Amino acid sequence: MHHRRIGAGRGPALFLLHGFASSGAFFADMAGRLSHHYDVIMPDWPGFGASSIQAPLASIGDFAKAALCLADQLQIQRFFVLGHSMSGFVVQQLLLEHADRLHGAILYGAGLKVHAARRFESLEETLRRLESLAPAELARDTIRHWLAQPEANTDLFDACLRAAQGMTRQAAVHAVRAFAQADYTGCLDQVETPALIILGEAERSHPPSSALELQRALPHSHLAILPFSGHAAHLEQPVLFERALLAFLQAGQSLP
Repeated sequence: MHHRRIGAGRGPALFLLHGFASSGAFFADMAGRLSHHYDVIMPDWPGFGASSIQAPLASIGDFAKAALCLADQLQIQRFFVLGHSMSGFVVQQLLLEHADRLHGAILYGAGLKVHAARRFESLEETLRRLESLAPAELARDTIRHWLAQPEANTDLFDACLRAAQGMTRQAAVHAVRAFAQADYTGCLDQVETPALIILGEAERSHPPSSALELQRALPHSHLAILPFSGHAAHLEQPVLFERALLAFLQAGQSLP
């Protein structure tokens, strides 16, 4: 699995896991700043980004295993992990089955499951559109729903589009089907790992109501809702996003 790694040896490892219609490049600017104090790893899931030639993963469990396999390959025993959007489900799987590998978890633009009535479109509609649209066209249509003010932030829109390059139709279909089946409702009450739930107030994939449910489900969690931002809050509000993220990471480092 292709990955980018910057800041090796400068601090604890931090995995940044991208979501649907994206790649590790989605985090490039933020990762550069974080790399002054953290060992930042940004994988491209199979079928996405620079991993486009690899066979896609079929389940959330497969995604979680792929992340652990990469950590093992890099000889990283414990790490922080951030999962954006669909990778929020990957993080929840890691919290349930591999908490011993985690210092802490960040769930960004995530929920316990996909609520059809809350998402900008149903997953069934996304799958139908995948039948007729090229992956790049679907990515463009999807990303239009990510920014709080897309018309005023064309540079951010273009950055998201560039990160989406490489997604294959097969990988997109497998990913949508995988997170359509994900539902962690009632599963997380025994999780002891510290968690940060962070999102923009204009989130349209997993809106604030979903974030509140996720916070109630995780016993040791904190919630940060950022103003004037949506599904790409780390791009729209980088200062606020990174302030909340760093506060969480630094608190996690002080724990035994």
